Amino acid sequence: MIRSLVLFTHVVGVLALFVGLGLEWIGLDGIQRSTTRAEALPGLRLIAIVPRLFATALAAIVVSGFYLGARVGVLGNDWMRASYGALLLIAIVSGPVSRSPMRALKRVADVPADGTVALRAAAANPILRLSLRIRIAFGLAIVFLMIAKPGAGESLLVLVLASIATIATSLTRRTMPSTAVQGYR
Repeated sequence: MIRSLVLFTHVVGVLALFVGLGLEWIGLDGIQRSTTRAEALPGLRLIAIVPRLFATALAAIVVSGFYLGARVGVLGNDWMRASYGALLLIAIVSGPVSRSPMRALKRVADVPADGTVALRAAAANPILRLSLRIRIAFGLAIVFLMIAKPGAGESLLVLVLASIATIATSLTRRTMPSTAVQGYR
């Protein structure tokens, strides 16, 4: 019974992590598409939820994962080591790398006099998008590693493919329509 509860906690933690990534994506897109401050507020509210959701999800994933790994005896396996590295990268990208651009977005949001242009510019920071792409790619890579349980070479290949996917999606640029001509399509 305890193992099932811990496994359930692990799976819910992973689901919560991806829900948080989705909320962040939707929030940033909502801010970038906004034409007024009022339209940007729902996106800002979504982004405000994400740090607590991530912290809770990562705590659930790590604690339950270590329990399950110790119980089964796989903590030292190659795929687990690759997963540790990917989790560390996700933590670095979530925290120190994207903290400054996210704080800048929140500072702009806290100043009611600032217009939508400043909010949109802060939400369009390329570091925020890159951080999001890295976390999605490496989160999916970890899920694959947990399912496939490959050896060292294959685990490294999975992480390289996640890196390539991040780079490939970062090279494509989505253009946003100008707010001046949005109504005249």
